Amino acid sequence: MVNTAWIDYLYENILLKDEELNLLDIRENNGIIDIPIIKKTARTRRKVAMLTVGGNNQTVPPINLVKTFTSPRTKKQFELANVIYEWIRNGWVIREYRLAKDERTVKSEQFRMGLSLFQYKKQMKDQQETEKNESFLEWKNQWKQIQKSTSSLNLKRKEKLNRLNDILDEMATKGNIDDIGTAWRFHKQLLFLHFLVAFYQISMIEHHFDWKQIGAKYYRKIGGSKEFDAYKKEFIEVAEELLQYPLQLLGLSSLGTITPIYFTGPMQGQSVSYKYGPIHATTDLAVFTEDFQTDAEVLWLVENRGIVTRMAYEKNFLIDSKSFVLGIDGQLRSAHRRLIEQLVSNVKQVIIWTDIDEAGLIIAKDVGETVGRSQAVTKWVVPPLEVVLNLEEFQSRYEGAIQVQKEEQEQEIGGVERWKKWISP
Repeated sequence: MVNTAWIDYLYENILLKDEELNLLDIRENNGIIDIPIIKKTARTRRKVAMLTVGGNNQTVPPINLVKTFTSPRTKKQFELANVIYEWIRNGWVIREYRLAKDERTVKSEQFRMGLSLFQYKKQMKDQQETEKNESFLEWKNQWKQIQKSTSSLNLKRKEKLNRLNDILDEMATKGNIDDIGTAWRFHKQLLFLHFLVAFYQISMIEHHFDWKQIGAKYYRKIGGSKEFDAYKKEFIEVAEELLQYPLQLLGLSSLGTITPIYFTGPMQGQSVSYKYGPIHATTDLAVFTEDFQTDAEVLWLVENRGIVTRMAYEKNFLIDSKSFVLGIDGQLRSAHRRLIEQLVSNVKQVIIWTDIDEAGLIIAKDVGETVGRSQAVTKWVVPPLEVVLNLEEFQSRYEGAIQVQKEEQEQEIGGVERWKKWISP
């Protein structure tokens, strides 16, 4: 006899449209049940398949079956053997074979997820959700305690950390952490939230601290200083993107890395001034501590360092056109955004020029969004060495070019005469 749970499962997950179980003609032998499937139309009633299911209900299936069958829709091929019959008998898999129109010839045979396996996976998923909710609640309570107990030694730093406070408050309130590290698994996302709280805690009370102190102060246990080590580089990068500010300026020392930003053209800050001439370099730290300006009228934002080098060679062109060329260097970082936002308010037009590939498309769109809040005219370079003024047209042209042939900027640079045409109204 087939119980109600099996019947409901088969109707919801296995049977096709207009199909039903023929429970009057089932056959049972040694814990294995054969169930005919019939398909009814207005004029016919035909047997279209047979299902072989199990009468037992074993709760813990083999781990290889748990991994093999991701959903009831999964279909697999197995050679019939004693172990397969055992899987069927225990309700872990279903043998399904579809029949030809003569209702006897087997047209296809496959194995599907059984009720016991389905229930086990659902139980495991529910348990994981419970554990995730409990883990998140534990983090939330930890954040509340840290938030209450910290006090800043540095008012300017506290002002910068207010953004982090707001981010953590929003996460604690909404409980949605999927926007952080979207490609990460839950454990890594949660660990990153702990890292943010730990960083907030130590940055509020210490002028300077090194990497190991963050975990040590937060966890207060042997090995606590190593808790975040596995993801050090990623956690720092994502935290800086969230805050739009280098962690080094919030007290973190001993990183040993400074991100260079290459450009050519005039730029002035409170403590430094650059003129037309060779390629210059500033750093991410300088960008966040200086307020830079330029008297250039055209801001070129290019993906590759090679283009900056090539355009710097044409000093007379840069001077005559009042151009400033900034190298994104393959990845739009928070420091690039900060510098672009500082410079774009002074220029009349922006020209965005990236590689013809998926990464170049993403960078160009992100840069366009960054400069979009200014009054400057924005242009995108598209194949074959033309400019467009519309983001939608740029995206359409770029996606079409990517399908034909991917290429780097250096392959098609043009030259001064071409660049002058791009600048012209």
